[in-house]
Amino acid sequence: MTKFLNFSLCYLLIISVALDISQVNAQHRCTEILNPKGCILYDCKKECFEKHNGNGLCSSGGTIGQYICTCVYNCNLDELNSLN
Repeated sequence: MTKFLNFSLCYLLIISVALDISQVNAQHRCTEILNPKGCILYDCKKECFEKHNGNGLCSSGGTIGQYICTCVYNCNLDELNSLN
């Protein structure tokens, strides 16, 4: 009987904790093109850090030899949905 009572209490505790857990706004990665006409890595990193506390990088713009400043930063799901 004691084992059953302990099992029942543990089961109820687990269920109550599981029901009490709320949804967390998880972090997602967002990107923004800061400068589509060229990229100087130092300036790109600085602007991205100041604007979004993110990491700026020079990526290919699709044309050979052309680079764009792309900012990659953490954003929440609400911000991600508003960007789309």
